[in-house]
Amino acid sequence: MPELVMKSRFPEKKRKKAPAPVAWPEVEVRHPAEAAEAVAHFLFENGASAVLEEESEAGLVSRAGFGPDQDLAHLKGRLDAFLTRLALLFDLPFRPEASWRRIEAGDWAESWKRGLAPIEIGRRLVIRPSWCAYEAAPGQAVLTLDPGLAFGTGHHETTRLCLEAIEAFFDDPGRAAARVLDVGAGSGILALAAAALGRGPVLAVDNDPEVLPVAAENLRLNRLEDRVLLAAAGPEAVRGVFDLVLANLHQGALLRLAPVLADLTAPGGRLVLSGLLLDQVDEVARSFWEAGLTELSRPTRGEWAALELTPNQRA
Repeated sequence: MPELVMKSRFPEKKRKKAPAPVAWPEVEVRHPAEAAEAVAHFLFENGASAVLEEESEAGLVSRAGFGPDQDLAHLKGRLDAFLTRLALLFDLPFRPEASWRRIEAGDWAESWKRGLAPIEIGRRLVIRPSWCAYEAAPGQAVLTLDPGLAFGTGHHETTRLCLEAIEAFFDDPGRAAARVLDVGAGSGILALAAAALGRGPVLAVDNDPEVLPVAAENLRLNRLEDRVLLAAAGPEAVRGVFDLVLANLHQGALLRLAPVLADLTAPGGRLVLSGLLLDQVDEVARSFWEAGLTELSRPTRGEWAALELTPNQRA
């Protein structure tokens, strides 16, 4: 017997399917501590919404989130090649390794912001992310800083060592008009601090032109754009001498630049170096002694160190 098929006079409306959850790519890079700045810079430069850094038994883990429209095949290839070059350039104890996964949609930028809060440097200097409120005490200089693509928020030990050295330098009223050079400007944080605490000219140079717009925006946020000159250049292109020279770089760059930085430091001036692990300081100090500078102090924070030097007195 034929089957009777009943049809409704009013066809059911097709239900709209809920949009599938968007998966965001996330990468974990396991690397030695001395590669932290280079890894973070690469990830930001290649579109990371945020980079979160955690300690691990073998060193550090940097986690970064990317938007769902990221060309992952291209990025994975670039990151793999970068990590290989990084291991050779820094002579790392092991090659950094990257692992990828997909995560549920989330706001990486907001997650990152929650991990950053205003920090007080010494007695006078405060670094405040633009999304955080801070009520300044009398005599405090409050800097607003959004790191964006560039490394440098004031939270890393190497940056903080430099900021403490800048504040100590300007504690002497006789240095208020000091000429300052910031080598490897990044986010502009060191140049900002020097301009806020002193009243002399500040030159900030970086050989990566892509980070300069970040530094320029931070200068604008603090209304210091007329006080600091930004230049896409290395220190080799700079002429003249400066009362305070700042270089928060990795060991290899500092060793290579020792004669250049020595020549840029005025007699009686101060050269502040950072970006060094504790076991790297002796070699760098010897290199700068050979370039004509005397070590004044060696402040440390955790496994990181800075060097403060001055030109040798000539007879």
